[in-house]
Amino acid sequence: MSATTITLFHFAKQSHRIHKLFLWSMIFVPLLISGCSIGDKIDKLTDKVSDVAGDTVATLDNAIDALDRNSASWQAVLQDTTAKLTSDAQSTVRNEVSDVLNRSVAATGDELRCNVDFIGTRVRQALVRIRARLMHQAIPPVEPALCHVVPAAVDMALDPSRRNKLEFFGYDFDTTPIKVTLHDTSRTLDVSPELDRLTHYHMTLNLGANGVPLSKTSDRLTLEWQNHSISSIAVIQPATPVCREKTETYARDTYLSFTPPHTRGDKEFGGHGPEVWAKATWSIQGTRVNLRLWMKAQETRSDWTTAEGERNDTYYTPPPGWRIDSIVSTLESSAHYIDTDHNDDRQGGGPNGPVKEFKFRGDRDGDDAGSYTGVDVTFNPLVVKLVEVANCAPASAVKSLQVKDQLAPSTIKRLQPMMLKLQPAKP
Repeated sequence: MSATTITLFHFAKQSHRIHKLFLWSMIFVPLLISGCSIGDKIDKLTDKVSDVAGDTVATLDNAIDALDRNSASWQAVLQDTTAKLTSDAQSTVRNEVSDVLNRSVAATGDELRCNVDFIGTRVRQALVRIRARLMHQAIPPVEPALCHVVPAAVDMALDPSRRNKLEFFGYDFDTTPIKVTLHDTSRTLDVSPELDRLTHYHMTLNLGANGVPLSKTSDRLTLEWQNHSISSIAVIQPATPVCREKTETYARDTYLSFTPPHTRGDKEFGGHGPEVWAKATWSIQGTRVNLRLWMKAQETRSDWTTAEGERNDTYYTPPPGWRIDSIVSTLESSAHYIDTDHNDDRQGGGPNGPVKEFKFRGDRDGDDAGSYTGVDVTFNPLVVKLVEVANCAPASAVKSLQVKDQLAPSTIKRLQPMMLKLQPAKP
């Protein structure tokens, strides 16, 4: 190797070292000139990031709280939340909230068959997922929700041109695969390819000549998500009876305990409250009754130490051969108070609603939020109306079809005596 080549090689290496030294000097010299230690600068930067994250979580918490109080105000809540997320560091969350707003507004057209509270509930769930992602917590899955099927059942006595499709109205139909199964007397058939997702809130199922192969042996169609039935649609044949109904009371003797995670401030309430809110709600989720238990405990002065969260549990599953038509019991229990000592606090939920009694753990000596502060709940009996799931037509579907002129005269004549005689079976 020539001397010239060696010289150039060493020069290149030396230039690379000088370049790296220059870059590091650009980072550290300003820190040294300012008179602050590197540690101080890093601490200040970390504090700033932490403050932004804390403010973002607080904004989301306020939005979720507002929806808990009035889910119908979801549009105003989302607009207000977007306006408050002004920092560049909050842009990702702001965009996510804007997407939720745009998605929800799109779902409020004339064709939507779900009520305003339904949309508000789904908006709240979306904000909870955004908050969980921001806080690196487990993110609840997005479960499609169905609120209306048109028609409510398929009458095979109608002319085929009058029963050529089913329409499904709900929310989040585009987030996960949805399966449709045709049940015959001797087989099941996956007919999902005939399902068309028009929007995230509207789907249609082709029942025409080139669609689902309905026949004289077809019993029902089911809509399924992750092997769970979302809906069952009866196929009414010449011998299909009206489904039996019954009321069932379910009593749970055990209590449920919940400690919400720490979300803001330090972990010590220090005798400043906390102010405590809690709410328990029963709702029908597909083939089960779900219990949602939410709790928030917040220090009554700065730094507003907060523990907040919710847990969702399958509370009740009907016996085989039956589905839940409605919840007869009151759906919600709530409590609100300010803690003033280190003792447990009992708040009566009352004889109605899910909770018989809330027993809260608020403040104590030492850390509270995320480790100690929480609630134990005992329950009232749950009363549900059940409808038979078999080769039958639900009475509610028959009534709906008759009102909308979606039953053949011969079917009305045959089912009318059964409707008149229908009495709830004893539990």
